[in-house]
Amino acid sequence: MPVEGHEQRLVSPLGPRDKRFLVAITCALVLGVGVSVYAYASHAPAPSNKGCVVMTVPSTIGGAVLRNCGTAAQNFCRAQAKLNDGIAAACRRQGFAPGSTG
Repeated sequence: MPVEGHEQRLVSPLGPRDKRFLVAITCALVLGVGVSVYAYASHAPAPSNKGCVVMTVPSTIGGAVLRNCGTAAQNFCRAQAKLNDGIAAACRRQGFAPGSTG
């Protein structure tokens, strides 16, 4: 003789509470994947450093990244390269010699 309610458990082993839980988990996963794809697709590409003087220098709270491009790089190299050998070397690598106009 079968146990009472055994037939119902064989037809659907998951109860309504279990089904709601699985639906909630599936929705959370789909939402997470959607947000990740959107964040990746909308992220702007990193700027190119061609024609730029980029260097890390010591700062009061650690280090600072200096990034100067084009005319700003020319002015930066003209003013700062004579004060610091590291800056002068970075300027020369990009073709901006200390005291140069371009």
